[in-house]
Amino acid sequence: MMTTALSLTGKRWILPRADSAAHPTAAALPERLLHERMLNAPAQSGTLPDMPRAVERIRTAMEHGECIGVFGDYDCDGITAVAQIVRFFRRNGITPFVRLPHRVQDGYGLNQSLVREFLDQGVSLLLTADTGVSSAPEIAALKAAGVDTIVTDHHAVPQELPDAFALLHPATDPAYPAPHPSGAGVVFQLVRALEHDAWKERDTDAALAMIGTIADLVELRGQNRALVREGLASLGRIPAESPLRMLVEISGIHGTEVTSTDIAFRIAPRINASGRIADPQLALQALLDGGAAIAQLDALNRERQEQTDTYVSDALETIGATSSQNVLLSALKPEYPHGIIGLIAGKLTEQFGRPSIVATVDDGICTASLRSTSCYHVTEGLTRCAHLLSRYGGHAQAAGCTLQRGNWEPLIEALSADIAKRTSPAELVPTLHADATLRAEDITPDLVRRLRALEPYGQGNREPLFLLENVACAGARRVGRESAHLQCRVAGRKGIGFGLGHLHQYCEGTMNILCRLGMDSWQGLTEPQVFIVDMKRNT
Repeated sequence: MMTTALSLTGKRWILPRADSAAHPTAAALPERLLHERMLNAPAQSGTLPDMPRAVERIRTAMEHGECIGVFGDYDCDGITAVAQIVRFFRRNGITPFVRLPHRVQDGYGLNQSLVREFLDQGVSLLLTADTGVSSAPEIAALKAAGVDTIVTDHHAVPQELPDAFALLHPATDPAYPAPHPSGAGVVFQLVRALEHDAWKERDTDAALAMIGTIADLVELRGQNRALVREGLASLGRIPAESPLRMLVEISGIHGTEVTSTDIAFRIAPRINASGRIADPQLALQALLDGGAAIAQLDALNRERQEQTDTYVSDALETIGATSSQNVLLSALKPEYPHGIIGLIAGKLTEQFGRPSIVATVDDGICTASLRSTSCYHVTEGLTRCAHLLSRYGGHAQAAGCTLQRGNWEPLIEALSADIAKRTSPAELVPTLHADATLRAEDITPDLVRRLRALEPYGQGNREPLFLLENVACAGARRVGRESAHLQCRVAGRKGIGFGLGHLHQYCEGTMNILCRLGMDSWQGLTEPQVFIVDMKRNT
């Protein structure tokens, strides 16, 4: 692979080498990409050592009429995980006591106040979903009070593991194949074990697990890829009156085939919206029972979008001229909503290609969200700065932490030094990777159709990008709301560049273009379409 000068949008392109003979192999491109991404390898099954113990304890609780509690997370992965557990108990005539934490009032994970709630309810068996592995003190308190806890989680494992009755976490088996499942994926394995791998409403549970898997950005290879493919197929078989199908409809997804992209950008944000700016119990209610809660999620998502736009603009003003100087982008303001700081950080990292941290502050306590690119493992970075933090956790490219306000500047300094030590300046630039070079004649309906074998797309299996060299962009014009998008004919094909309307002025002569490929249907005519991602003028 090789890099070139920055594009018109300020991005670095990593291109196939000139000697890769991309043109002669265009016909075999889908098969080559499947092989390179190891997507055609059979999914290896992993084992969760405590699974038999967990299943036996749950069955005992059900047989003896114990009070069962369920505790989850406030994000999409946690909510879809809890929904699967609740559905299992409902199928068996049991109504568990369910508690999802409020982002502001409770914070992330178990705390002693929540422990007291479960004890006051008389819970004797507690199941956690997408959380719990970092809650050793709270689980110890539950155990001392006579409560057994079954932890289902997938987050980074701390030095001190909880003394749970059963710990269902892929990291407990050193031979568990990578990539590991999401929280909803772990719970789906538990439900499968409880149901002996076959049950009437498996389609709905598989769809829930699929949504959580996509939303939590685990890599879509191996078991995760298999689960997402099953879940997408299952979603199409669910009755039209079911809550999930209602959510699909209100999300504006048309047609019978729902894609992983639809889930990532239309379904998951609506489920997440309640936990970001309201109460996550609303999303759980919507997934379990439908009704008015579905419309409420849609309204909350619109509000979330408006808030995000407002605060991203503010954050861009805050970092201002320093954005080109600092390896770590940082913004701290008390007015930033707790549920939006992660979205702000994500937008900053996407735009500038560098790790970011965005925080709000209440009563001297900072709550922060961090995002990163593949060049820097942000949770490991926080571990090296743990002496400055009250609490932290997360994944390679997304994390969160809390800290005293007085430690904010020292944290920024320490993290910045850590990032500078472990990355190079060339890595801290927005980067696009081209998978192959194509000629105009390569873009055929057959190629577009066969590329679908790579789906579902997502983390670890992005939609492929192609380089078109020295092509004309005829009839370039700005279209859409506020003229935000670019429309033209690219090498004779219909082309659209979302958010690239400002580049229409450069569409003279020939260009180099990075694009995705798809099909466009209009007035009975279906033809390949070029989705422009970035552009560069020929030199």
